Amino acid sequence: MIHFKRTLSFIVYSLAFIAVFSSCHNNPLDIDVSKINVPPVKIERLERDMFAMPPDSVNQYTRRMMNKYGKFYTDFVTGFLNDGGIMDSTYAASLRRFITDKDMRDTYDSCEKEYPDVSFLENGLTDAFQHFRYYFPDKPLPKVFTVMDGYQYNIVYYDSVLAVSLEWYLGKNNQLYVFAQVPHFKVVHMSRDYIICDAVYGWLESIFKTNEDKNDLLSQIVHEGKIMYALDAMLPKVNDTIKIHYSKKQLAWCKENEFNMWAYVIKEKLLYSTDQSNIAKLTDDGPFTSFFNHDYSPAKTGFWLGWQIVRTYMKNNPDVTLPQLMAEKSADKIFRESGYKPSK
Repeated sequence: MIHFKRTLSFIVYSLAFIAVFSSCHNNPLDIDVSKINVPPVKIERLERDMFAMPPDSVNQYTRRMMNKYGKFYTDFVTGFLNDGGIMDSTYAASLRRFITDKDMRDTYDSCEKEYPDVSFLENGLTDAFQHFRYYFPDKPLPKVFTVMDGYQYNIVYYDSVLAVSLEWYLGKNNQLYVFAQVPHFKVVHMSRDYIICDAVYGWLESIFKTNEDKNDLLSQIVHEGKIMYALDAMLPKVNDTIKIHYSKKQLAWCKENEFNMWAYVIKEKLLYSTDQSNIAKLTDDGPFTSFFNHDYSPAKTGFWLGWQIVRTYMKNNPDVTLPQLMAEKSADKIFRESGYKPSK
């Protein structure tokens, strides 16, 4: 395990703040999209309609849900209930158990208390969709639903629907997460500050599937870098800490130790490795990156490096458009033409 620099002076933090502040005013992705025409996002509250069903009338209300939510309802709901479908004999009993379960009821009540209104989410996604339409004028935009699925997925994109599971965003101090023993490194990001960014990220990740021509570490981190750069473009005013789920100290650690991390990857010949166990150590979520200092490094540092490679590539190749970036299959080309070489 490598022990990198452990402390940062006040001056370094101050300079980092100034750099971030200045970049907000010189961000080429921070464009005016006020004249880009997209339908304002109107979110349907599937979880509200589901929990409003009388438990003894599930079958009668199902037709209404199918008419309102379409194929998404039949596939999504029966999917998390793990039954055989709407016509299966277990469907009504499974859904009845779900909406009357005490823990699910408590969770629903918490969702209603925290999110009686989701206009902030509608406005944030409308702005993101305007940015998306600017770069991809011919690609469709999704419908947006809020849902509850028993803590299975925080964001789902299926059948042209972007679904946000509200139970994942009830605030880091919510006692439900304490009782469920959710790991602290996850809980600190389970609040409304992250919901818009997570929704856009989940959508981008779903529509821009992995297209790289190899499966080595470089290809995986460059693909993630492409998704994160697209996220930069959709949400240019959102701080990097929100986008990658790092604290300010964790992000500062990555910037301070960028050269050291990159040198380690090169020295250990990891860049073109296809060993998934080593790749996972640099890309999996968790409290830290096992290759590096456990007290200071965040997880997913490989993905953070990939993000910096792609940012450098786009900066040094200003003629490359976002659609061209997302279509590029060669991580080698992006890396080579980025000129990425972090300094000490």
